[in-house]
Amino acid sequence: MIAPNATARCRTCGTALTPRERQKEAAEAQAAMQAACDAFNATHAVGDVIRCWTGPREGAPVLRVIKAPAEILRGHTAVVFVSGGGGCIALSHISDA
Repeated sequence: MIAPNATARCRTCGTALTPRERQKEAAEAQAAMQAACDAFNATHAVGDVIRCWTGPREGAPVLRVIKAPAEILRGHTAVVFVSGGGGCIALSHISDA
């Protein structure tokens, strides 16, 4: 999520984005996170066991049980709530294997 007072820059040319461009970029990011949640929820049910990292993606992943469907946490990160430690895990920290 882009901070309200931050000067967002175009990724291509580096110029400052207009408020409308910033709004569009934020909406695209939200749509991408929602699509990631939908895809995860389509293949994983509450009660399933997943392999994930509760911190940096280092070492062997741990096993956790899904407590709730994936959702966007406070508008900035796609997560899934798990039991067994960690509270919620970013979808980027779930092992595909």
